[in-house]
Amino acid sequence: MHKLIILFFIFSITISCSNNKVVKNHGISALELKSKKIKILNTNKNDAMSLLGKPSVISMFDDSIWYFIQREKINQSVVKLGNQVISKNVVLEIKFNSFGIVESKKIYLLEDMQNLKIAKDQTLKSYDKKSKTDKLFNSLIQKIEAPKRNRRR
Repeated sequence: MHKLIILFFIFSITISCSNNKVVKNHGISALELKSKKIKILNTNKNDAMSLLGKPSVISMFDDSIWYFIQREKINQSVVKLGNQVISKNVVLEIKFNSFGIVESKKIYLLEDMQNLKIAKDQTLKSYDKKSKTDKLFNSLIQKIEAPKRNRRR
């Protein structure tokens, strides 16, 4: 009887834990709602920073493009041992003109994400193409041209 009660207790805990999913947020909360307050040709960089905070990423190629990110992950279940699934992914891209006023804005959602296939091909370096004798002669030349050590007298 005691074993049955303990088994029932463990079973009820497992079921209640699997119903309460753990949600992990990353980035700016309610990004979609906040992005509606940004008006094209009206909002400037300072307004955007006060509304959204510091940008998650500033473009490496163009300082006038800012990205704000919101990501939400949920644990799947106890059976899958904590594997997480992305439930919400929002990226806001804001482009400013030369005066610091919003020129355009785009919102990318979870549906816009693409699964990328990474190529496994590798580019060979030029020194990998040389023959073994070329490598041997190059190492000898390097040793000859290297600065001489201080010799004892």
